[in-house]
Amino acid sequence: MAEDQPAGAAAVERTGQRGPAHDELLQAVPAHASTVHGSQQLPLGTDASQQPSWKQYSSVFTASKAGMQNVDKEKVKRIVYEMSKDSAHFKNEQRKQAQVDARIAQLKERAASISHAELAAHKKAADAQLAQLEAGRDLSRTWLHADMDAFYASVEELDRPDLKSKPMAVGGMGMITTANYEARKFGVRSAMPGFIARKLCPQLAFVKPNFRKYEAAAAATREVFKVYDPHFEAGSLDEAYLDVTDYCAAQGMTGEQVRHPHVSM
Repeated sequence: MAEDQPAGAAAVERTGQRGPAHDELLQAVPAHASTVHGSQQLPLGTDASQQPSWKQYSSVFTASKAGMQNVDKEKVKRIVYEMSKDSAHFKNEQRKQAQVDARIAQLKERAASISHAELAAHKKAADAQLAQLEAGRDLSRTWLHADMDAFYASVEELDRPDLKSKPMAVGGMGMITTANYEARKFGVRSAMPGFIARKLCPQLAFVKPNFRKYEAAAAATREVFKVYDPHFEAGSLDEAYLDVTDYCAAQGMTGEQVRHPHVSM
């Protein structure tokens, strides 16, 4: 599912390739969508050994989703570390990180041994391949990527409007699938264990997942998508790829106007 994607963006791009598998389908989503893994980057001159353990820890639960702009990132990192540090999962992640760090060191050593002539040859070959790929691009089609943010939580709020003003997550103490915007203010987000989410937000309310309800809501959105592209591709319950070229031609609209209906024609 696309619950880990950021905020309800509908990205319009020009490409002749269909579906999410193609590199040409560039999604106009915020750069902050990236999830950060690996070792924390410390300021130059800082000795990592002098940092508290939780400061050296880089959590996968970044405050990078819509509605999390004002989250206390240091607090989230510290709590996630304290709640995770003695778990088998945490130790396994440490082992994997050690392997990644060793691989990075090997690659850096290998990179340092590459001569200027070898580097120039590799660059020339890459540029030639890039030019060949660029020449084959078909920019005659207009694509739209729809990604509905916090979909499960939004569906639950339709049934219970009172939840809109309360921190709420779909899931339970074991794992949550998504969180509404009120919960995100506390650093609660999708794919987070519920017991960590509750530590971040003690008043967090859990709603049991109801996939029949979400499937019905997804079916309703797909009826709308069909208006723009009868042959759209569903990436998940809350995500779709639409070729809106023919719709734009029939309506005398641009892709940008489909994405933002308020844009004057």
